[in-house]
Amino acid sequence: MFSMKKLSGLIGGALMAASLVMPAKADTLRFAVGFPSGAPIEAAQKYAEAVKELTNNKHRVRIFELSLLSHAEMNEGINKGLADVGYLLTAYSPSDYPFSNMGADMSMSVALNDKIPEKEGMAYSGAMLEYIMLNCPECQGEFKKNNQVYTGVVSTPVYTMFCNAPVDTVEELKGKRIRISGAPWARWAREFGAQPVALPIGEAYEALSQGVVDCTFFSATELTNFNLIEVVKNIVTDVPGGLYAAGGAATLNKTKWDKFSAAEKEALLKAGSVMTSEVTYRYQKQAMEDLEKARQKGINVMKADPELLKKSHEFISKDLAYIPEFYAQEYKLDPARLKDLSGTMSKLVDKWSDIVAKADIQSAEDLQKLYWDEVYSKIDVDKYGN
Repeated sequence: MFSMKKLSGLIGGALMAASLVMPAKADTLRFAVGFPSGAPIEAAQKYAEAVKELTNNKHRVRIFELSLLSHAEMNEGINKGLADVGYLLTAYSPSDYPFSNMGADMSMSVALNDKIPEKEGMAYSGAMLEYIMLNCPECQGEFKKNNQVYTGVVSTPVYTMFCNAPVDTVEELKGKRIRISGAPWARWAREFGAQPVALPIGEAYEALSQGVVDCTFFSATELTNFNLIEVVKNIVTDVPGGLYAAGGAATLNKTKWDKFSAAEKEALLKAGSVMTSEVTYRYQKQAMEDLEKARQKGINVMKADPELLKKSHEFISKDLAYIPEFYAQEYKLDPARLKDLSGTMSKLVDKWSDIVAKADIQSAEDLQKLYWDEVYSKIDVDKYGN
């Protein structure tokens, strides 16, 4: 007959033996994404798979689609640890990320380069990664101050012009009300006598359909993401140019990051490169598919009049020189340092345009390898994020 003491000993021994053969419970990272569907969610799913695989199932990712934090709440939510990882759009908190956002605001420079048609986002993602991760300590400081670690970029395809009536000449732009996506595009609109209008992206459908605005600047992906394909009648594909790159697609809470080992940090950086490549590649693929859907639906997809394109490029060249001055004045920063960093970013855009033009990119995996080899592999994981 077993005594209670002996039984307890056997149970204890069995539990100890089980603990030696059973894996420890995986740590689950909460990943907040302020989108309900589309490329960001699909990319986040690939990120989750990468984290699980690269950490040998020690860490897993649970994706919160448009539920845990909104875009406007993301900065503070990651900072406070409400999310361990977040799809952060830094343009929502401009005063917190001026150095990072300046690099993003130079995106209209891709309109001056004809080497990479339909791959502009791929090049700009590479340039932003290299700018923030390897060349801008001030950018790193911005994320650190917000208790965050940057591990991946957000880049959309190039911005096109969706309009009710055809608007493809300098004259036709005058007086038009245009929903814009940021300061560079507002300046572009004013340059041609148009009136920039600031509206949330969710209100664009109604604004176009009711004539509140005449046009809006978006990447082609928003044709289906926000069902604008139902109300847009004309699309000009080569103006205004530029793209959205102000954000970190997989921004980690720094308190959480600091607890990881060097091997875990490297795994999360590699997962960040997966997130970046997946969202960038998927956005571009969707943009091309959505433009084809627009053509099939009978939407007038056209190029800008040569005079408008020429004057647009002239404005962009002038505005790129103004951007560091704007940031120096707006945020009381050292103008010489901003000019130096803007020069670095310009060189990186040229560098990455050449890299992407020469590369054979047939998949998100090809793009991930490019980003890893050129940027991520050069990071010292023992120092990064400290």
